[in-house]
Amino acid sequence: MKEHFFNCGTETSLDLKRLRKQLKEMEVNDRIVIRLEGADAQQSEGIVEELERQGFDFQPHGGHEREYYYTAIKTR
Repeated sequence: MKEHFFNCGTETSLDLKRLRKQLKEMEVNDRIVIRLEGADAQQSEGIVEELERQGFDFQPHGGHEREYYYTAIKTR
C-alpha cells in the first residue's frame, strides 16, 4: 500500500487532468490525500466524480480556513 498526495490549485480543468492521471497509476489499496485550496462546489464535484469513476472509497474533511481535504483508498 502506497500513500499519495495531490494538491489542487485554481486551474480546475488542469488539476482534474493531473488527478485523473495520478489515480489511474495507483494500485488497489493505495491511499491518496487530495488537498483543495479555496475549494468551490464545481471543483469538488469533479473530484468526487473522478474518485467514484475510478473505484475509490473516499471521505471529505474540512480543513483550516478555505482548505478542504479528501482521503481516498482505491478498492478496485
